[in-house]
Amino acid sequence: MTLLVLLLTFYGMTVVRAVLVRRRTGINPVKLKPDDSVYAVTGRVLKASIGTWLLIALGYAFAPGVKPWLVPIQYLETEAVHRTGAIVAAIAIGWIGIGQAQMSASFRMGIDVSEKTALVRHGLFAWSRNPIYLGLLTGVGGFFLVAPNALSFGALVAAWIGIKVQVRLEEEYLLSHHGDAYREYQSAVPRWIGRRRG
Repeated sequence: MTLLVLLLTFYGMTVVRAVLVRRRTGINPVKLKPDDSVYAVTGRVLKASIGTWLLIALGYAFAPGVKPWLVPIQYLETEAVHRTGAIVAAIAIGWIGIGQAQMSASFRMGIDVSEKTALVRHGLFAWSRNPIYLGLLTGVGGFFLVAPNALSFGALVAAWIGIKVQVRLEEEYLLSHHGDAYREYQSAVPRWIGRRRG
């Protein structure tokens, strides 16, 4: 049930942020498109990964008999590992929520190359160029520790690959739209996390 609560918190927080941005700006912040572009394919990979986590959480909560079919990773099946994963995931969800709030009207899910949003450099973005994706990577790592099995490992790998590709795509987009301002930001703030340079 812990995994389900964590996932529903993450989903709910993200939906609320999207609704708030749409009300404030009149722009739909969900930019995931159903075409064959690399943006769309990466978005589908990430949605499939998150959807897989939801299926695993529902199975663990309401049909515990499916757990053996998911091929549990036995040496990770301890209370200490599960609790650690829940704590890591909860912290990551809080971190993501802060990052989403700090993006304010610039919050988007996906990329629309025809649109230009403000370059956010304050708060968590002063320490990481991608704090929301860093939170997602950390969160799915925590989810994996809560439910360590073959399927969740596959969802973790898919999320890791999807996020790494998405970060590169967004960097290209930001560089094309913000030019020298983004180059300066890249030189001052690491991609993932660390001390501000310069």
